[in-house]
Amino acid sequence: MATACAACSSSEKAKTRCNGCKEVTYCSKACQSSHFPTHSKVCPAFQKHNCFLLHADAQTSRPPLDHIAGQLEPFHLQQYGTETAEIGELKRRLGWSGASEVGKFYDHAGSDTWYYFVYGQHGGKAKGKAKNEVANMVCGETHGDVAIIRSGPAGFDTPETFTKSALVNALKFYKTLSRDAVFSERERNRFAKRTGFDLSGVQTFDATNWKFGH
Repeated sequence: MATACAACSSSEKAKTRCNGCKEVTYCSKACQSSHFPTHSKVCPAFQKHNCFLLHADAQTSRPPLDHIAGQLEPFHLQQYGTETAEIGELKRRLGWSGASEVGKFYDHAGSDTWYYFVYGQHGGKAKGKAKNEVANMVCGETHGDVAIIRSGPAGFDTPETFTKSALVNALKFYKTLSRDAVFSERERNRFAKRTGFDLSGVQTFDATNWKFGH
């Protein structure tokens, strides 16, 4: 039985569907594009939050890297803004006995003034927890669930909230690229723009002497 197109109500067989919720269908790409302003207001993938949990257990038979969206859950932090407060809230609400940074990674769209910051249980070495295959791409070997927020170097504005769709795209970006190489490139670009130094011949760049917000 054909499902009516969400845009024009055509009963033709669906040719495409929303990549975010996987529920709303369309008879054509044109209808999907025209309906996006309306659908994006209610689609879970396009609602903004300041934190998402990335679960280690995908609860599906599909390979974790092929089902990233299904492993993400909105988790709005009330105490967003300082590492101490964020860790305290994660411990209190999730029952974690400890939490610390397990990694950070830049997005897929070229940003170099903010990045995604990842908290994990016991530095990502949660004893007895399943390996988090998706987090491994951006954090190294990580076990158990992780929490992802946005942060960045001191002196730059960081967009606090973001959509699930944006985070999925950022994570997919690292299926074929090295997190370390991308991070070094973005750090080098930001440093060069801020100081005017020519770093075009520098292959790797370490910004550890710069003060970071996280």
